[in-house]
Amino acid sequence: MSTTCTEVSLDDVLGPSLTERQARKIYRQGEEAVVMGFLIMAGKLAALSPSKPAPTAPSGMVPPYQKPAAAKSRKKPGAQPGHKGHHRAPPDRIDQRRDHRLPCCPDCQGRLKRCEATRTRYVEDIPAGIAPIVTEHTIHRDWCPRCKKLVEPRVPDALPGARLGNRTAVMTGWMHYGLGNTISQIVEVFNYHVQMKLTGGGLVHLWGRLQEALFPWYEQIQAEALNSAVLHADETSWRVAGKTHWLWAFANQDLTYYMIDRSRGCSATITLSL
Repeated sequence: MSTTCTEVSLDDVLGPSLTERQARKIYRQGEEAVVMGFLIMAGKLAALSPSKPAPTAPSGMVPPYQKPAAAKSRKKPGAQPGHKGHHRAPPDRIDQRRDHRLPCCPDCQGRLKRCEATRTRYVEDIPAGIAPIVTEHTIHRDWCPRCKKLVEPRVPDALPGARLGNRTAVMTGWMHYGLGNTISQIVEVFNYHVQMKLTGGGLVHLWGRLQEALFPWYEQIQAEALNSAVLHADETSWRVAGKTHWLWAFANQDLTYYMIDRSRGCSATITLSL
């Protein structure tokens, strides 16, 4: 070993055959040589030790970033020659028709000789300038001599006390609870794209009224689940106000009943029967 140990010479001597004399010589060369030696040894140990899953990965699962690259397939991607193509089916109705014809050649701007050849292309899209429909309901109150009170008809277009219609209630509820969109995302979609001003607080109050309207059906499903001869159960973690709860699913071929409970054990079935 030379008097001045470079990185190359360190790499050569560091290993199982390192002697005490060589180690002391590296130590005498100062802090830089010792640090470099540690780094080289760490790299060699990492190369020898098998890769382990990340501590956050579930048991028996290797994170995707630690998996080896998959072998490239020699098969050409896509459908094979002669395979029937897949495409969107033609629409059932045509709302509007447009004709397209060039005034001149797009390449040389020369005059075109008109032909009878045409082709058809269908385009489905959402309408431009989507805007909410505001309806003013005039509700007549009439006197009932028998009941001795004023009576009025119900407005079926919205939930009781709500200023947002049923379609808005159902769609926003589906986006939040069905698709998992956040309240801020739903507000942004409606405020910008649909041009309908919503607030997070207004949505929460609207969903509360929707829950009151749907709760009798929820209780009916619960009763049918309890009276079922066969009922399968499964659960998954569910966060409520930052604390871990469990989303239970009780199901058979006729129904599915969901229930959020703090218990993952048999006490959840007691909650189901309450």
